[in-house]
This record gives sequence, structure tokens and C-alpha cells, in this order.
Amino acid sequence: MSQDSRMQFPSWRSIGAELLQWTHYTLMMVGFFVVAAGAYLYANPGSVMGLEHGVVQWVAARKAAMQQLRSLGQQTAQATLDAPGDVGEVAQSPASDHLDAAQLAVADYLARRYSIAPRAMRELVAGAWAAGRSEHLDPTLILAVTAVESSFNPYAHSAVGATGLMQVMTSVHRDKFAPYGGPQASLDPLANLHVGAMVLRNAIQRGGSLQAGLRMYVGATSTASSGGYAAKVLAEQARLRQIIAQAQARQARRPAAATQTASDEGRGSAEAVPAAT
Repeated sequence: MSQDSRMQFPSWRSIGAELLQWTHYTLMMVGFFVVAAGAYLYANPGSVMGLEHGVVQWVAARKAAMQQLRSLGQQTAQATLDAPGDVGEVAQSPASDHLDAAQLAVADYLARRYSIAPRAMRELVAGAWAAGRSEHLDPTLILAVTAVESSFNPYAHSAVGATGLMQVMTSVHRDKFAPYGGPQASLDPLANLHVGAMVLRNAIQRGGSLQAGLRMYVGATSTASSGGYAAKVLAEQARLRQIIAQAQARQARRPAAATQTASDEGRGSAEAVPAAT
């Protein structure tokens, strides 16, 4: 190889010098922007106060929203304890400690199917029951939509900007998240369930039917363009309803079995008395 051909390739030392120089220039630019930003904030203290005020407002709104959710949970939990109803009806207790047998069966099934911690899934099932009661929706429908949309991943994010458990478009439904602290609350599981249930109810009302509402919820213009979305949701809901029916059947058999056992014990005691005499 000739000397001219060797001179065409830069040495490692020259490459290192170039990188060092670019790093130096980059740090100088970063330092310049930091100094400029500090000077601007110093010369305009009102902007700092405005930023601080905005942060304080967001924290206050977020705190109020969480208190509202906890209050709703306590009220519905107390209502469940005072007057328990049919688990097939809409929403009972949002507190996972007060789930009935059917709700626990649903939570255990979903925890196994989607590899979610059982305690966390019970909280989500309780939240779905509370959201269903609030929006007059079947909670199994809310859970079915959540399963299809995000597989119960509260941090799921789509390419079009939908976020959270029920993949709600925060840019479109910003006003609905306002009571919970703003669009950032879309990553909060309970807030996302409540807002998603609200959006779903509105879609069903506008669509005129459950299938049409599900297509509107997913943003499809026709059954063909939805990719079978409604069928997937309804199939998942059917499985959840079957689990509830099985749990109710088991629950109904237990009192009968307990009564039969008590009757057998009483008969055995009565027969033992003459023998002992």
C-alpha cells in the first residue's frame, strides 16, 4: 500500500481529538442554555411562580381525585355489607377485601390467564364493579374490554396515543380526566377504568347497540375494519359470565350441603340416645 493511500484514513488520535472537540462544543452549548434559562427565570420571577402554581394545582387536583375514588370505594363497600345483592347485577364493592365468591372467582381466573398478581387483579375487578355501578354497565363488559385492549397492563400505550387499561385517548377525553388530575391520570388503573367506562357507555348510546358501541369505542367504521373486535370482547365477557354462574352454583350448593350434614348429625344423635339408655 502506498503512502498516499495510507493518508486517506484518519488516525485514531485524530478521531479522538474530533470527538473531544465536539463534546467540548456540546457542553458549552448546554452550559449556555442553562445560564440563559437561569437568567430568564431571574429576570421574570412571575414565570417561576406560575410554574409553581400550576404544579400545586395539579397535585391538589390529583389528591382530590384520589380522595373521591377512595370515598366512592368506602360508600359502595358499606352498601355491599348492609344490603348484599345479586352478583349478576351491576357493581357492588370496589374494595378488594369485600369481594364476594363470584367476584373472587373472576379475579382468580383473570390473574391466571393474564399473569397478573392476584391481589392486584382483585383491585382491578373491584374497580370494574365500581365503574360499572357508576356508569350503569355490566362490570364483566368493562373487564372484557380491558382484557382485549391492554391485557390488564396499566401502562399500555398505543401508536395513536391511547393509554392505560382501557386504552383511552387522552387527547380526545382530556376533560374526563380533569377530575382525576389531568391526562397523566390515565395511567392510574382506577381512574382509567372509570373514564374508560364513561367513554364506553357514551359509545354504546351513540351507536344504538352493544356491537355498534364497541366498534365506535375502538374507532372502527364498520365490522370489517374492526378486526372482529366486538366478537373478541363478547367472547371474553361470555367466559366471565360463565365463571360467575359456576361460582353462584357452587355457593348455592353449600347451604344445602350444610343443611343435609346438620340433619344427618341430628338424626345420628337421636338414634344414639336409646342405645345408651
